[in-house]
Amino acid sequence: QELEVLEPSAYYSAEEVKALPRGPRNAGFPMAVLAVSHSWESEEHPDPHGRTLLMLADAITTAQAIQVSKGPYTWQTLPSRVAVFFDFCSLFQPPRAKEEPPIGEGPTMALRAALTRMQVWYAHQLTTCFFVTDGNTETANDGSHTPYHERGWPTFEYHVSAIGKAITSSGWPQLVDVGLGVDTLFERGVPLTPAALEHLLESKRFTDGTDHGLVLSLYKKTVQCMIIGASRLIYSSCEWGPDEVRAFAAAWFSLCDRLEHFSLATNPIGPSGVAAFCENIGPGTLPRLKFLNFFNNQVGDDGLRCIAELLRRTPPHLPMLKTIRITGKNDTTPDGKHALEEACRSRGIKIEG
Repeated sequence: QELEVLEPSAYYSAEEVKALPRGPRNAGFPMAVLAVSHSWESEEHPDPHGRTLLMLADAITTAQAIQVSKGPYTWQTLPSRVAVFFDFCSLFQPPRAKEEPPIGEGPTMALRAALTRMQVWYAHQLTTCFFVTDGNTETANDGSHTPYHERGWPTFEYHVSAIGKAITSSGWPQLVDVGLGVDTLFERGVPLTPAALEHLLESKRFTDGTDHGLVLSLYKKTVQCMIIGASRLIYSSCEWGPDEVRAFAAAWFSLCDRLEHFSLATNPIGPSGVAAFCENIGPGTLPRLKFLNFFNNQVGDDGLRCIAELLRRTPPHLPMLKTIRITGKNDTTPDGKHALEEACRSRGIKIEG
């Protein structure tokens, strides 16, 4: 709050943030809003020596200057103007030392309200997240600092951020692990279930023990909205293989009654990944699914036959399915496509590819 008084130009108003240039349509029009996830170096101050700030500043300027590439794909650079959410500067802070006066009822209520919505900064599909995973390595071994991945809030932020962000070279990278390097693409794993996150948090450190329940509640709200209640789930270009497909399907498919569009495009899942998908489809699974995207998945003829077998099951599985996309690099032959075409013809399902 002192910084806002001393340096008012350092702060964006809501209207100024809305006016910032947006990313391209094919990337979902992401906003130039960057949420920072970091660990605190001490209970009194997150970054008393400025180490995290320097790492963050270097990461942002690097992301604004270089394009990240992988295979035939090249991502855009981060916009030259971004609004940054950094908790210590962006939220009212309670007194950290005995000599500090209380911040008052209004700021206290504002802080509490902000904490109950903290997941939005990280999980929102239009924000970009920078994880400062090793910003305080100089103090990590002297007992005064708990490293990033051993802290409760950072662990929550790291996992909630990856639930629904797009990974597409049509825009800039929206997930960046600063510790690994801005030029390293983030590998998004399978979203944890609330039970899995709860187990993980048991070994993490919270300065305020009551925050354990809060972050778990925020995570549950997020997956309810972004996975369980979603009509579209797009997990493209995540570097997922058969194990990840199996893990995701086993954890989430039985809960996704509203899902209409599901994409695994440009993941090297192969025929085993298609088999893992099909193994987790029962008579009542994904009852509203209409579009299934296996673009660029190297599914092979065995994968197509596996889908065909699924569609022939009785009672009908995926009863609302209208379109299956198998374009791109899928290593199929006319024989494999013919098997799928026959099964789709009997169900009135369109094949793209």
